[in-house]
Amino acid sequence: MNLFKAILLFLFVFFACVKIPSSYAEPSEPFENWLKQYGAWDQLEQEYAREINKDSPELILKRAEVLLNLNSPAKALELLEMTPSFSDNATEGRRLWTGGRAHRALGDLTKSVLWFTQSSKTQKNQNDKKILFNTEPRLETIWHDVWLKMYWSYCANHTISRDSQREALNQVLQVGKDVWGNSFWEKANWVVNPDSQPSLLAPSEANQLDADGLPISPLISKTDTELIVKALGAASLEKIEEAYGHINLIKEEPVRFFWTSFIYFLETGNTPKKLDIFSIGNYIKAQAFWAGNLLAPYSVQSSRSQWFLGNPDSVPWTKFRNNLLSMPIEEANKAIDNELGSMLISDQTASLLNNFKLAFSLSNGDFIKASKSWNNVEKMNLPITLQIAGMLLFKDNLNKILPQEPSESFKLYPIITTLSSAAGKKDMVEDVAPFWIAAPPEKLQNLSQNEWPMDKLLLLAFLKQQFDEQPSIALAKRSAFLFDDSSFGISSLLYLADESVAAKKLQLGAFYLNQAASSGLSDNLKVTWQDIKTRLELDSGRQDAALSTFKEMAAAGKEIPVMTRLRMALLFQQKKDFEAAKEQLVAMWNMREELTTALQAETLFWLGEGEQAVRNPDKALDYYLLLAWKYPEENIWALTAMYRASMIYEKRGKYDTAKRFLNTVISRADRKEQREAAKARINAIDKKMGKTSNSAKGLSYPF
Repeated sequence: MNLFKAILLFLFVFFACVKIPSSYAEPSEPFENWLKQYGAWDQLEQEYAREINKDSPELILKRAEVLLNLNSPAKALELLEMTPSFSDNATEGRRLWTGGRAHRALGDLTKSVLWFTQSSKTQKNQNDKKILFNTEPRLETIWHDVWLKMYWSYCANHTISRDSQREALNQVLQVGKDVWGNSFWEKANWVVNPDSQPSLLAPSEANQLDADGLPISPLISKTDTELIVKALGAASLEKIEEAYGHINLIKEEPVRFFWTSFIYFLETGNTPKKLDIFSIGNYIKAQAFWAGNLLAPYSVQSSRSQWFLGNPDSVPWTKFRNNLLSMPIEEANKAIDNELGSMLISDQTASLLNNFKLAFSLSNGDFIKASKSWNNVEKMNLPITLQIAGMLLFKDNLNKILPQEPSESFKLYPIITTLSSAAGKKDMVEDVAPFWIAAPPEKLQNLSQNEWPMDKLLLLAFLKQQFDEQPSIALAKRSAFLFDDSSFGISSLLYLADESVAAKKLQLGAFYLNQAASSGLSDNLKVTWQDIKTRLELDSGRQDAALSTFKEMAAAGKEIPVMTRLRMALLFQQKKDFEAAKEQLVAMWNMREELTTALQAETLFWLGEGEQAVRNPDKALDYYLLLAWKYPEENIWALTAMYRASMIYEKRGKYDTAKRFLNTVISRADRKEQREAAKARINAIDKKMGKTSNSAKGLSYPF
């Protein structure tokens, strides 16, 4: 019997003895559930896409939910937006809810809340609605913050779209009341619909009575307000020293410091470094204004021109302005009137002259002439300084001043209203605390959460207080969303970017960096942004991009974080750019007192490596030996430096010296590999030295 027949016989006997089941048992759970159990979302999406009825509402929603699980919210949203509304309430509610989650994943919280709001309209059972809304993490906080930001935008809107904004506010508000009903939503309802609850009163003003029950005189007198108006008029003409002169006459020191800081901001684009005067006096809103830098949107060079009259970079305008300012007051007024009476000037020149006449009158304290000029100017086109001065002096309606473009109006509104309040103007709305309210830090939570929950500066002060005490991602997310128009908000974005890059969540880090960049960055924040971007590019393998970003950061002349310097120095060495690497390492060594001893030792080591790479062994030896001597406790760097030094000495024929270093490496090395390498090097040296070399000790003379 050959082999083939033997195999056939074996198979026949085997299958005859083994009972083969007539059918296989079906898996205990559907394939779809099994894939979900293992998180195989990509395969599950393909399964749905292959279904015959893939355009059915159920399959569309399942695909969208799977795309969210695949972290592809843009694709999920595209699928949902391309799908017409479903006729069935439950299915349509689910479509809108999934769309809200997609918008949230894309970072657009406002659209997310609006989609969730529309979804809530399909849910008739209040209990089911509460359960659903509480399954979405942190949604209560997000709902509060989105409504608040929408409300701040609504306050700034004086166009025909205001009514539709109010409708959207009420819809979001209603869900807040239904799901999380609390005192905040009661107050929110009152400020949007004041006629609905006439008995709900605004909180009483702070600081009305002193400890003895006597009326407290206002912190800012009418004279002080007029001094501020004069300073604003002078500042609009770039008469900075004159503006300082007016401010210096203000009686109360906190107010004087605040407005001195404001003129300094106009002059330099910078905010005050020390705010002790506000913390000592417990002026929490004044401190929050500068600590959070509400002026951040106007601090970059391209925006600062909006504070001044005419084009600050125009030589003809500057010459014309300075010529008028050098004249006596009456002569200057006459010259302006003569120009305005000319038939040859353009509308643009006439507008500029009228604005100049207003600024000139304000700076000189001629408020009667200023009043006439105020009625002849296009208030929306004035520099911000003159708009604030006009608000203080003539108490005009904001809708005559704010831009028609909603985004620009939203940007300018908090600046004008806050600075007007800081200059003594009574707030136009009762849901905002007086600007110069004085309260100790421990009262801040109650003031911002209960007394005046709509007050932007109080909330900024409270969140910053919490963040300074214990920073967290949750706090940074709130601050970045609510205060994206302030330095505090932008710093929070950079904190989130930094944390994301450190956790190797590079895509999320890039999202935060892009958000921060679009907000406009001051010089200091730009360095932080570039530092994080450099590390993100390094971690994502984009070395050339990292080098380019780092060079931009270095060119700015600001302080560079030490670990970024080190990483870039090593990258420069890797790229064979040893001079650039040395520049960064020397900069680190020059600031060694601020470094840990481990970093000092590592800096010396890489300096030595760089010199060795460019064939400068003398200088390399200097670094290696200094390191081995000065930092013996930094074992890994000290021993490696000794090993490197021994190789230089060996090459120079200084075998005994080389062996002494190697013997130290053997006696102190923690790793077996290091000891073995040093022993191997000694054996090699012994062979070079020959048998008699060991007896040759000390100095010898040939004769």
